[in-house]
Amino acid sequence: MNKHQQSGMTTLLITSMLLIVALLFSLASYKNLFYQIKRTQNEVLARQAHWIAEGGLECGFAEISNKSDVNTNLVKCTEVIENLTLGVVTNDGKSVLTSETNKEYKKIGYKKIAKTIVAGGAKSSGVIKSSADLYFNGYTSVFPDPNEMMEPFLWKCSFLRYKNNIYIHHTDSGIKNIGFSGAPKPPVNDFNIEKNKCSPQFKTESALNRSDFLGDIKKEDKLDLFKETFGVDRSQWQTVKDRFFIDGNKSGETTCIKKITTSITAEKRHVWITGDCKLDGTDLSLLPQDIGNEKGIFILIHNGVLEMNGAAFYKAVIYHFNHEYIPSGNQWTGTFLDGKQFSDTYMTSDDDSFDKEAFGKKVVTYITGSHRPTGGFMFDTPEQVTYFQYAATLTYDGELIKELLAPFGKPTWQQGSWHDF
Repeated sequence: MNKHQQSGMTTLLITSMLLIVALLFSLASYKNLFYQIKRTQNEVLARQAHWIAEGGLECGFAEISNKSDVNTNLVKCTEVIENLTLGVVTNDGKSVLTSETNKEYKKIGYKKIAKTIVAGGAKSSGVIKSSADLYFNGYTSVFPDPNEMMEPFLWKCSFLRYKNNIYIHHTDSGIKNIGFSGAPKPPVNDFNIEKNKCSPQFKTESALNRSDFLGDIKKEDKLDLFKETFGVDRSQWQTVKDRFFIDGNKSGETTCIKKITTSITAEKRHVWITGDCKLDGTDLSLLPQDIGNEKGIFILIHNGVLEMNGAAFYKAVIYHFNHEYIPSGNQWTGTFLDGKQFSDTYMTSDDDSFDKEAFGKKVVTYITGSHRPTGGFMFDTPEQVTYFQYAATLTYDGELIKELLAPFGKPTWQQGSWHDF
């Protein structure tokens, strides 16, 4: 056989083999390319699903925040964002908002995201709320908080919630729920003060001792006013102060009323005063009056002694907060509040032991006169005493309280509850 005749076949064979190898490499390359294309498509779908789910979370949170209620209906969000499921599960005091895309909807990928919501505070009922012991020297009447409807025009009223003790000074003193009729204004909008009544079980006609208390005066052993109002533990008071309040002590003024009036503005009406605060009748007349058009204010007195007296009808919430503060013990020396001068004729609602001298040293709040804050009193001074030498009719303005407490009730995301890895 001629070797020159075989050389052409060898060349053809080698060329074919090279082409086959090239084809194999090409096919392998295309397979990898197709894989990369498919992977890219999957990543696009996954990110689309992620941002749809994320959008659902933000929409749901906006609805909850606007209503300040974790149980708000979220149907508006699922109507706007198709193939999305939103739900809130509350367990062990935590609310988890979950946003999930539809697994069956193939045009986008599947994604499930959850975040924990801190519901906030601002859940407060009653006209007087106190973790301090209360001593009533005088007759205090109250237009109550309707609180909860039992049936049309009949309410589970609330006017006093306390943690430990209530003392009532001799038989000329007492506390009384006078209902709604005759109130200077309805407790909430569209509330008929003549038709609506407190249920007889929730209307203390006249309390001279604990046996006279009905459902509108409630003892709560675990009452935590700070957490109830602000949604966080008392130890986090600095965070609350920095976030929500104007620091009245930075005003440069020396008197309590000047610290308040020079600090508040039409937009910022929550003022924090550190140290003792004394407000007389002239001072109280400088606060927004109920008959005027000014908006109400929130006054918080921190780590000090609070004295209020005079006659004024003003739009304010008064919050006295002492944390890790112990009074000197001589703040009332020489006055009738000096424990040594207390009368022996008193009645106690909860505790039959009464050490006059020790009691007097614990008095950190002295309320006298006939002034009336329409936002009510909050005495958050545990193991200390608020003394009422008071002969006034307290009123309840639920709309004012709702407005002033609203900033504290706004839900927030719990830090660290979700990460986008």
